[in-house]
Amino acid sequence: MKRIPNTISFPVLVIRNCSDVPKGSPSGIYILTTTEGGRFKIFCDMDAPSGPWAVIQRRTSRDVDFYRNWASYKVGFGDLLGNFWIGNDNLHVLTSTPRILRVELEGWDGTKGYAEYSTFQVANEDQNYRLSVQGFSGNISYDALAYHNGYQFTTYDRDNDIRGENCAELYRGGWWYKRCYDANLNGLYPIDNGNTELESMTWWYFPDTNRAVSPLKKSKMMIR
Repeated sequence: MKRIPNTISFPVLVIRNCSDVPKGSPSGIYILTTTEGGRFKIFCDMDAPSGPWAVIQRRTSRDVDFYRNWASYKVGFGDLLGNFWIGNDNLHVLTSTPRILRVELEGWDGTKGYAEYSTFQVANEDQNYRLSVQGFSGNISYDALAYHNGYQFTTYDRDNDIRGENCAELYRGGWWYKRCYDANLNGLYPIDNGNTELESMTWWYFPDTNRAVSPLKKSKMMIR
């Protein structure tokens, strides 16, 4: 498996999933081994509700550019301690059996919210990492991922959406675009100044239920 680099040491504990981490252990980077014998690093969040969770995406600043090509999204990029994407190959391995997905969001006004899905699975590259996501719950009012269920991953150099134009190129991210999005969590990272920034990291109707698109300050996607 491909590895995402990080700049500090990490626990030597080798796990099959984050639930193998002993209770009381800190959130941090661990080594995950697959059933096929591959290994890669993963960040286990031991503190979020109903965890532990394996973090597959995190954004807290503009330090890492998420407008990247297919090859970059395939292997993953960024810093596991900061902003990163786990990699679509790794994501497929992690969801070889359906998982629970938790998405945590924060707006620039400080509003926080979460959505959970009882079923989350990503297909292999031959199927262009097709998304399967169902079973919405949480305190966010709008199920933005429902629009993307059943669709393939698109980057600016690999157009798999159903719009005549490339949604990744139009909205500056890599995602399971349809025509094009209700959620764009890998979009650009502008500060919310009240303007409609269609290329931004966003989840429709959050935090303002009267405003479809609001740039977000933070996002985190986790599975268990």
